[in-house]
Amino acid sequence: MFFPLRSITSSSALLLTLALAPVCSAAEPRLEGHSHQGHAFNEGPRQSAPLVNNTGQVHFPITTSWKDGQDYFNQGLGQLHGFWYYEAERSFRQIVAKDPTCAMAYWGLAMANWENEKRAKEFIAKANQHLDKASDHEKLYIKAQANYLDGKPDDAKKRNQKLLHDIESIIDKHPDDIEAKAMLCVRLWQFSRKGLPITSHEAVDALLQQILAVAPHHPAHHYRIHLWDKRNAKRALDSAAKLGSTAPAIAHMWHMPGHIYSKLHRYEDAAWHQQASARIDHGHMIKQLILPDQIHNYAHNNEWLSRNWVHLGNASSALSMAKSLLANPRHPTLNTLEGKAHSYNYGRRRLAEILEKFELWETAIELTSSHWFEPVDVPKHEYPRLRLIGLAHFQLGQKPELEKTITQFDSLIETARTLQKSAQDKASEKAKTDKKSDKETETLVKAAGKSAEGTIKQIKKYQTELNGLVAELNGDKEESLKALKQSARPKWAKALRYLHHGDLETANKLSEEAVTKSTHQTLPLAARIEILHAQGKTEETRSSFEQLRKISSQIDLTTPPFVRLAPIAKSLGLPDNWTQPDTPATDTAVRPELDSLGPIHWTPAVAPGFSHADQNNKPISLADYQGKPLLLIFYLGHGCLHCSEQLNALADRSMDFKDISLPILAISTDTLVGLKKSQENFSAEGENFPFPLIADPEKASFHKYSAHDDFENEPLHGTFLISGTGRILWSDISADPFMDIDFLLSEAKRLPPLHK
Repeated sequence: MFFPLRSITSSSALLLTLALAPVCSAAEPRLEGHSHQGHAFNEGPRQSAPLVNNTGQVHFPITTSWKDGQDYFNQGLGQLHGFWYYEAERSFRQIVAKDPTCAMAYWGLAMANWENEKRAKEFIAKANQHLDKASDHEKLYIKAQANYLDGKPDDAKKRNQKLLHDIESIIDKHPDDIEAKAMLCVRLWQFSRKGLPITSHEAVDALLQQILAVAPHHPAHHYRIHLWDKRNAKRALDSAAKLGSTAPAIAHMWHMPGHIYSKLHRYEDAAWHQQASARIDHGHMIKQLILPDQIHNYAHNNEWLSRNWVHLGNASSALSMAKSLLANPRHPTLNTLEGKAHSYNYGRRRLAEILEKFELWETAIELTSSHWFEPVDVPKHEYPRLRLIGLAHFQLGQKPELEKTITQFDSLIETARTLQKSAQDKASEKAKTDKKSDKETETLVKAAGKSAEGTIKQIKKYQTELNGLVAELNGDKEESLKALKQSARPKWAKALRYLHHGDLETANKLSEEAVTKSTHQTLPLAARIEILHAQGKTEETRSSFEQLRKISSQIDLTTPPFVRLAPIAKSLGLPDNWTQPDTPATDTAVRPELDSLGPIHWTPAVAPGFSHADQNNKPISLADYQGKPLLLIFYLGHGCLHCSEQLNALADRSMDFKDISLPILAISTDTLVGLKKSQENFSAEGENFPFPLIADPEKASFHKYSAHDDFENEPLHGTFLISGTGRILWSDISADPFMDIDFLLSEAKRLPPLHK
């Protein structure tokens, strides 16, 4: 699946800004910071692309006048195969910067925006403008993609089928073109998720084998994993062993084998690959000064790694990864609570799961009272947090606190109903505007309230669960057991609750089912051992313990589920540390040392130093702010209306920043004379900006902070939150200045405590 890069909309200038900032010349063809080449070029990477190496042994000959163009195209093509779209775009942009007539470079840009059709159409239109420079072979690729992007036929399935036919035509004319065959394979898989099922997996695999017969280390192993992942994972074991080495610089190529190993319950191998992926991504992010969630599938890899560590019983590593996801910088378009595949959303979900499953109740109370697991005003994201708090209070015997938590669910239901009514009212108004019939309006209104209805139902379910725990604390066993039947806890955890109530039969049945369903997972086996031991089934206990020991290499013996096994282990004559090292599989390739690939968690990059003069020719440097956090703004001179808007907005909220002890500093492309004009633009009455403005006419710091379009040699708008230890906690670099001041204030409060 191709990842849509974020869209950035231009901010309209405030009336005050328009009055104070100089008017641009009528001849000005674009806004400051915007690309000369069109809107599509305002997004994506705008910094130069190095030749990375190790991005895949691929080659497709292109027509280009730049001596390095072919190498960069091969690199971008390998990055496309690895779904590393952000970096693929960077590679293709490098070609365009050196050879603006290279049609296939624009084709590559379109391919890097596979699910962002608006941008892809602009790029493929550019490719069409330079068809006269392309070979007949290249033209087939460009025309196939252009036909796909023209939106005809309107029926999506027919349109997808047409693209498959066009690719087959390329193969028919060029039977030795293994890249066309690889493209056909990935499209067949992608379209199978959009209503065009693969009718023969064997046929697609045979096509992949044609590629691998010619190029055994082709990154098409990636597509074999996707092909067999949900069909028959064992068929892709060979590709799982090889894929990382086909393009070792691409994190996603290390991630994908984790699909196969997880499906086959080989959690040690899966976790190794997901660690490798995380480390490579983190190293790249730090080097390139990009935010974690700018990388396709990054958050997905890390949350899955956290889940696999849970299966392995590695509570400390799982918890650290969940917290790492939460500590990643949020961004209004890249990393939000509502983003299903975003770090922040995943982090909250995994954190609640880990704290509950490993029974870390004191830690749960601590984290839910901090920036780590803060309350949110969205019911569907808040009720899991409240449920965790309620479970913790019960386990700690804190009845008053549990009862107080239950009452908070009532206000969540009220909020959910308010949101539901608002959504339904909007749907009704829209239906009226669109002149829908009464029946159509009723259907639309009902659909608009469906999500909230589901949320309310889940909240009530959790409330019932917690009320059952209050009943248990009150000694009402009947009411407690009634609620337990509806509990949302894992089956093995419910089995332990039934054991607590003395219902050995139900406990035994549930634990047996849990172990059968959750093959090679440590927590269900640990619960099974407790229950078998309580029943006096010594040999069955011993047998289950031996099963657990075989998968125990990463178990955290200090967590409650495993602490309770200590006396059982002793009764069986096992040592205090009964865990055993993992036996490495014999069907994997040679693996690099994990520490050599990068850090396991995202680490904010060190902020580059600088020293520039302000409008009074007084030098100001980053060192002046040592020990203090800093909001650093890069703006494009006194003539930029966008910039005036941002500076004025920040000035208007200067007291809010002062309240959280966050000074602001703005670096301009202006000379000292220009800085004075920026000052004049702030106020007709001659007051000073409430923060310093400093001059960087040579753009040295713009380059250091990547607030610069290297392809078109122009500065970009940049906003950076720097910690008191001199690290970049948050950034936004784009064609437009960042204008969400409330968001900035929120992250400025949230991030520093998470990165001490």
